[in-house]
Formats: sequence, structure tokens, C-alpha cells
Amino acid sequence: MGETMAAQALQSNEDLGKLIIRVTVGVLIVFHGLAVLTGDPGIPNRLAAWGLPEQLKWLGFFAEFFGGLMMIAGAYARVGGFLVGLFMVMAIIMSHIGLMGSQNHLFMVAMNPGGNHWDHYFLDTQMFYLLGGFSVFFLGAGKYGLNMGGEWN
Repeated sequence: MGETMAAQALQSNEDLGKLIIRVTVGVLIVFHGLAVLTGDPGIPNRLAAWGLPEQLKWLGFFAEFFGGLMMIAGAYARVGGFLVGLFMVMAIIMSHIGLMGSQNHLFMVAMNPGGNHWDHYFLDTQMFYLLGGFSVFFLGAGKYGLNMGGEWN
């Protein structure tokens, strides 16, 4: 009986952990999608550098905003996680590996704002969304959420 209770507690904590990951990544990435909607020039500028039409920014909006909402709600959460992860792969390729006029940030450590010591990996935010999105894709939503989408949740 003790093993059964321990197994139930572990399962409960696993679902809670999945909820924390997907809501944290989802809420934060939704704000990046909203930035596209309000005119942030980041995505359009990178698209222009690659000779791509500015209208492709709406794919970024869709991946960030709707992918984030899917993760938050626990409805097709794996699809939302995959959209966010895939978008971040493309963002890193287009903006951070030294192609088409961008700097290579893959192995760069950044200075703190005071400029007196190295204190963080340059792509920490991008890696957070990349790995967080793919974590939701591989783990699924857990039992807390709308639980829509069958195996895609």
C-alpha cells in the first residue's frame, strides 16, 4: 500500500511539473507574439535580411501566440510546444549563427550590464523557449488542463 501511495504522489508531482513548465513557457512566449502584433521590428528586420517577405512575420506570431495559448490551456499542448520549439530553431538560425549579416552568438558569453564580468550565456532566452517548447512536446500536458487533442496533448 505504501508503494501505491508513493507512486500516486510521484504521478501527481509529474503532472504538476508539466503544468509549471507549459504555463511558464506559454505565458512568456505569448508576450513575444503580442510584440509582433504591436509592431516590434525584430522579426520583419530578420526576414528582410534574408530577402523574405515581411508578411511571413505572421507565421512567427502564430507560432508564438497560439503555440503559447495551446500550452497554457493544455489543449493540443504538444502541438503548441512543437510550434514554439520549431520557431526558435528558425529564429536562432536566422538571427544568431552568423548568417546573412548576423553575429554568431552560439558560443558567446555576455557581459553583465555593468560590463565588469561575464555572467550569462548570450542565447539563454532563446534556449529557454527552444528547450521549454520541445519539453512540452515530448512530455505532453499532463492531467491539469483542458485535455483536448488526444495524443497531441
